[in-house]
Amino acid sequence: MTGRDYLKIWYRVQIGATLIILMMMMIRNFELGRNIWLQLLWMVIILGIGLSEELWENVPPIISRVNCWLQGLAQPIILTFAWGVITREIITVLHMPSRGVVSIMILYYFVMYAPFASVIGGQMELSIERFIFVIWMFQIVIVPFTSLPFDLIDNQKLSTLLATGAVGAVAYFIFATTVMRAWHLSWPGLKPNWSGDFNWWILLLMIAIFVVPLGSNMMAINHLPKGGFFKLTCQAFEAGLAEESLFRFAMLGVLFYAWRNVKQRLLLALLTSSILFGFAHLINLGGQRADLTFYQIGVAFLLGLFLAVVYVYTGQLWLTMLMHFSLDWFSFLATGTTKLTGDLVPGDWWALLILFVIFGGFSVWMMFGTRRKVMERHVKRLTGEHQHFGYSIQY
Repeated sequence: MTGRDYLKIWYRVQIGATLIILMMMMIRNFELGRNIWLQLLWMVIILGIGLSEELWENVPPIISRVNCWLQGLAQPIILTFAWGVITREIITVLHMPSRGVVSIMILYYFVMYAPFASVIGGQMELSIERFIFVIWMFQIVIVPFTSLPFDLIDNQKLSTLLATGAVGAVAYFIFATTVMRAWHLSWPGLKPNWSGDFNWWILLLMIAIFVVPLGSNMMAINHLPKGGFFKLTCQAFEAGLAEESLFRFAMLGVLFYAWRNVKQRLLLALLTSSILFGFAHLINLGGQRADLTFYQIGVAFLLGLFLAVVYVYTGQLWLTMLMHFSLDWFSFLATGTTKLTGDLVPGDWWALLILFVIFGGFSVWMMFGTRRKVMERHVKRLTGEHQHFGYSIQY
């Protein structure tokens, strides 16, 4: 049996167990006259369809496709809801200590979406649906507070890990790794295989360039925040792990494959992922002024472009994760918040111009000569060529 066979068994057990639990909850709430039973009914129907399609042999292709998208859109929401409900019920009904229960359930949350990614995600063949799928799952997985009230968690650090998305970041990384494996696109980074045309001086130049904004953030720290150090660290961890998993790992892999017959796929993919990474910061409009947000979008685009080049040239996702985390971490510690505050001054625009020259100029320079050849070779490896995805256990 292969690894995907085991994930398929796990998927069937997980969806079946969730279906039974939600049916029991639906019946109990119906008897108590609570209207939530109607919401549970829709969840039961959707999971019932998914389980039936999974156990039904020789399913017509059209039914399989419809079910794939039905489950792809709805099942992660249902799984997240069920995870919160089960955690809550264990604490309140069985009167078990919340700290231990939540800790164990967090461990399961890390891997909960892996069988779903392999079975449902693995059925998605079009690049556009894969692209939408990884973005949709990012929204669902990061913050798992669907039905788990904060007041049930009597440990502040556990609440912070969940609320900041640190737990969700690990879960999304495992999800992305599993679904990319199912699509035979790439692992989260390449096994180092430095050939003669890989230039170590360029790697050192990348690090030296990165030290410029990193050092600026470090020097801006006057004192460490008294209260929110752990929370700010978790938020930086979420950004470094989850955002790199989406924008550098999953998104670039899907785009490289989608444009495999396009001559300029490297440049197109790098620009597309970086632009989307920049505009993803529009979410901050809810907590900061519009001018600061658009300034942040510009900075994020340039940083995203630089990190994408670093990832493709080195093939090491951990390196961009570390860079992203450290840059955000020192920035958060310097300001005491994840939001931009204050007023933009001429010095800020000069800083943006310097980043444009450094990050933008370096990225353009990397598009030529032997540097481009190394990146093109890594793109081929990052889209499934020369990789081993399967494993089996012999009895």
